[in-house]
Amino acid sequence: MRIALVTAYFYPTSTGGTEKYVLNLAKNLLSENNEVHVITTGESAPTEYIGIKVYYIPDELSDDPDILFGIKAPNNVKDFRNLIRNNQYDLIHFHTLTPAFNTFHITEAKKLGSQIHFSAHVPGITCIHGDLMQFGQKACDGLIKKHKCTACYISKKGINKPLSQLLGRVINYVGYPINIAGAVDRKRESIRILNQLCDKIYLFTNWQKEIFIANGFYSKKLSLTSQVLDKKLFPKNAGNKEIRNIGFVGRISHEKGLDILINSFKAANRQDLNLHIAGIINELPYFEKLKKSTIRNANIHWETNLLPEKIIEFYQKIDLLIIPSITYETGPFVLFEALENNIPVLANNLGDMHIWKNKGFDIKLYNNKKRLIKEISEF
Repeated sequence: MRIALVTAYFYPTSTGGTEKYVLNLAKNLLSENNEVHVITTGESAPTEYIGIKVYYIPDELSDDPDILFGIKAPNNVKDFRNLIRNNQYDLIHFHTLTPAFNTFHITEAKKLGSQIHFSAHVPGITCIHGDLMQFGQKACDGLIKKHKCTACYISKKGINKPLSQLLGRVINYVGYPINIAGAVDRKRESIRILNQLCDKIYLFTNWQKEIFIANGFYSKKLSLTSQVLDKKLFPKNAGNKEIRNIGFVGRISHEKGLDILINSFKAANRQDLNLHIAGIINELPYFEKLKKSTIRNANIHWETNLLPEKIIEFYQKIDLLIIPSITYETGPFVLFEALENNIPVLANNLGDMHIWKNKGFDIKLYNNKKRLIKEISEF
């Protein structure tokens, strides 16, 4: 088969969990004698990345709100259409849903007769707040409801819950501003298109499957997979390893909770411990603010935008990985990397973290910042 894997993020310009998954999937498909291409964003001519053909189309950088909110087709749809028409793919597998690649692109792919697969790597596929955290405070059941979701969406602007709920009622009643009043309907339409056009939708967790079914997805199209594909992970005995070097690996963005980890580490005041940060700069102002806040902390060390081989070296120097994400994760990929490297994990108790703990893996969970500080203090 000729297969295209479509993602807004890919090596070597971006190195997060989705990129790792797409790369490993491409390798697996190639080993099964498929012809595999990656389609991503950029201005380059087609290239190869470790033997995988990579095609580029322009990123969608418009400030047109109709494009950003998914009302109007992105400017790069024509480029995408021409590329897939020229290559005549049997299967096109989408991995991101952003202005760069969205339901307009999926519609074009379906028109050309390709099979369509989609992998839901983030909770934002069904959540307009983006993280399945209701008002940014507690885990949501994920069921899309007009008033509940509109109010929650408004709260993302920094407005408190009571005022968000009041504004939600008013905005839904008057239908203005359109970008807010129509947010839930646009999300429902996006879900309808995915449900209608995709031949298969891959999910990574049971909580995702429950949410997708609750919001009308056909269960026969849903398939559970793993971030590590067909690899089997088994609990190992890490022994009573002394904790001296704590690690964080991931995107430097608000939802990954790095600010909480840094503040907790400083509050624990353990000068005998080191915090090593291997971060992918995703939000530059957020990164600069955090790095500036650690200038006087000689035991906080920064490494950014590491290549995959350097990440392997990074894991070799840490005794514990902390995953402080404040949103639901569909893995995350760093969890599996830590388990593969027999590194114990301390994680915020969201998503499926408790499931991996119950399987016998060396994972400790915390539920709030106070508990995180206590855990670090007691190493």
